[in-house]
Amino acid sequence: MHYLLIKIQLLWAKHTKWLDRNPVKVPVSKRVIAYAIDWAVGGIISGFPAVLFYGGVTGRSDMFSDLYVFPSLGFPTYWSYLAGILCIVVAFVYYIYIPYKKYPGQTLAKHWLKIKIVNNDDYSDVSLKTLIIRQGVGLFLLEGSAIVVTNYLRQMLTLATGFYFDYYLKMIGMVITMISGIFVLGSASQRSIHDYLAKTRVVGEDEKPAKRKEKKNKKIKRKNNA
Repeated sequence: MHYLLIKIQLLWAKHTKWLDRNPVKVPVSKRVIAYAIDWAVGGIISGFPAVLFYGGVTGRSDMFSDLYVFPSLGFPTYWSYLAGILCIVVAFVYYIYIPYKKYPGQTLAKHWLKIKIVNNDDYSDVSLKTLIIRQGVGLFLLEGSAIVVTNYLRQMLTLATGFYFDYYLKMIGMVITMISGIFVLGSASQRSIHDYLAKTRVVGEDEKPAKRKEKKNKKIKRKNNA
C-alpha cells in the first residue's frame, strides 16, 4: 500500500510539472473551512431574495425549492427571472463587492479566518477586474457546484431555452470543481482553477512572497558587474 501511494505521488509529480508549487503558509484546513462557511453563508444570503419572492408571490409558507416552482404553480415565468436576478446581484455583493471594497481580497469567511486573495506575482491587492474573473467567471460559471447561486443561473437558462441545461451544466461543473479541488490538495501553492484563471492565490493576511532564486541571481550579477 505504501509503495502504491509513492508510485501515485511520483506519477502525479511527473505529469503535473506545470502546476505552481511555490508554497503558501495557509493550512489546507483553513481553505476548506473558509469554503464551507462561504458556501453556507453565501448560499443563504444570495438565496434569500428567492425565498421572499416565493412567499410573497405564492402566499405559501412551505420551503422554497427552485426557480421552476413559479411556473409549476401557474405563475408567470418572469417571477423566476426576477427572483434569480436578485439572487445573482446579492451573490455579486457577497463574493465580489465585499472582497473589493469592504475587506480587500476577503469574503466574510476569509476575513474571519485571516486569509485573503492576492495577485500571484507580488501578493498585492486584487482589482475589481481580477475578482470578476476569479469569482464571477471561475466560481459562478466554471466551478458551478462550488457555489449555490450557480443553480439559479442554470435554472434561468433552462427556463429561457426550454432545454434542460440544468442537469448537463451541473455535471460539468461538478467535474471541474473536483479537478480544482485536486489542484488545491495536490500542490504546495494550493491554487485552484479559478486562481490560475485570475492569476491569484490565497495567503495569510500578513504573508509576504518568498524570495525567488532568479531575483537573487540578478542581484549577484549586478554586484559582480559593478
